[in-house]
Amino acid sequence: LVGSHTLFDDYRASIAHLIRRLGISNVHLVGHVTHEELTALYDVADLFLSASEHEGFCVPLIEAFHKRIPVIAFAAAAVPATMDGGGILYEHKEPRHVAALINAVLTDPTLEDEVLASQDEALDRLRARDFAGTLLGFVERVRAAPRLPPCRVAPDFWKQLDLYERLEELKIFRPSVFRALPESRGGLESPRVVSLDSTG
Repeated sequence: LVGSHTLFDDYRASIAHLIRRLGISNVHLVGHVTHEELTALYDVADLFLSASEHEGFCVPLIEAFHKRIPVIAFAAAAVPATMDGGGILYEHKEPRHVAALINAVLTDPTLEDEVLASQDEALDRLRARDFAGTLLGFVERVRAAPRLPPCRVAPDFWKQLDLYERLEELKIFRPSVFRALPESRGGLESPRVVSLDSTG
């Protein structure tokens, strides 16, 4: 499992605990790697599995396409649009189902070739897109749009956000404690809002 775990130490610890509990000796949490190390890992990979639920684009999917590694990814957020018909998407995180997909791709050369061909086609479509023109057009439309009214934000926004993140962490890692909280969820209330001039 590759990637920085900065700010996610509790999550990493829970994965490490699961690995120890299951006695899986061939799962490694390598953390942050250099570009050279990442390239080497792609070079020896048989398959790329993504279970992420929050992606704005997900560049590693395209990296795997480029390295011609079959991709199986959870169909959430921007992932289906990024894959654009390439690879395999799954909609339910049932471990046996995902394991069956992995096994099918790795044991059926014909299926693997079909998956790689779909990824090659998706990569060709991505390369053909005019990203610079799209960005320039977006900037021009924003500049030409009428001025927005002053925005309304909560004066205690950051306090509320911090509390929300703490509650989400409890919900994921200590669900029994989360369920024992009162309905107010530790004081998280509807925020008051004030008007701020958007010019600063």
